[in-house]
Order: sequence, then structure tokens, then C-alpha cells
Amino acid sequence: ELEDLEKVFINQATQVNAWDQLLIKNGEKIITLHESVAAVRLDQQRLEHELDFVAAQQSELEEILKPLEASMSHAGPVDTERERIYALAENLDGQLARMGEDLKEVISHLNTSSKSQDSKDPVYQIGKILNAHMDSLQWIDSNAQNVERKLQEVSKLSEVHRRDSERLQRSMLE
Repeated sequence: ELEDLEKVFINQATQVNAWDQLLIKNGEKIITLHESVAAVRLDQQRLEHELDFVAAQQSELEEILKPLEASMSHAGPVDTERERIYALAENLDGQLARMGEDLKEVISHLNTSSKSQDSKDPVYQIGKILNAHMDSLQWIDSNAQNVERKLQEVSKLSEVHRRDSERLQRSMLE
């Protein structure tokens, strides 16, 4: 009888040890995921600050362009260039709207495909949040690059308009 109890004890001790090892591994995974979430949150905050900065620059650029557009309202060739810039801005706005719709579709698709998994699993929930953040960050990065490229184009066009305006004013004074 003592041998039977010893075997039962050893089996239970082995099972408790295996559970302990599993808990330690899962604890390490949770710590790693927590650190990853913290890093993503920091990146997200940094990106939000950068987006605010870009929005402020865009507003400032719009304010700078208003007097320039007002002074250039008499020039014919400038009107066509302004129309081209406006069409470019409308095109960019349309592209951003389509990207937003595409992002919504991707998120919807991910949500429907993930319903088949155990949604109560904390690791799954953290993974889902990280995936959503990563998709959002990639979308924001892509749009930030597009906005930066468009801002560079507008800056170049503004410089061209400034030079044309100076030439026009000089020719009017002569």
C-alpha cells in the first residue's frame, strides 16, 4: 500500500512540476507581450505627436498660401496651376478616403476570421490588439509618406509661384 501511495505522490508531483513549468513559460510570454504592448503604445504616442506636427505644418502652409493665392488671383497661368494643385489635393483626399475604407474592410475581415478562435484567451486578445495597432501604424506611415510627398510638391509649386509673382511684379514696375 505504501508503494501505491508513493507512485500516486510521484505522479502528482510530476504533474504539478509540469504545470509549474507551463506557468513559468506563459508568465514569460505575458511579460514579453506586455513589453511589446508598451513599446507599441510609445510608438503610437510618438506617431500621434508627429501627426499633430504635420497637421500644424499643413495648417501653417495653408495660412501662408492664402495671401499668395489672393495676390496671384489676377494672373491667368497661375489660375491653371492652382486648379491643378486643387485637383491634386482632391485626388489625395479621395485616395485617403479609399485607404480608410480599405482599412475598415481589413479590420472587418480580421474580426470575422478571428471569431473562430478562443476570444477569452489573454494571449489571443493581446495579439489581436497588437495586430490592430500594427495595421494602424502601417496605414498611418503610408499616409504620412504620401502627405510628406504632397507637401514637398506644394512647397516646390509655392516657390515657383513666388518666383513668378516676383517676376510679374518686377515686370509691372518696369
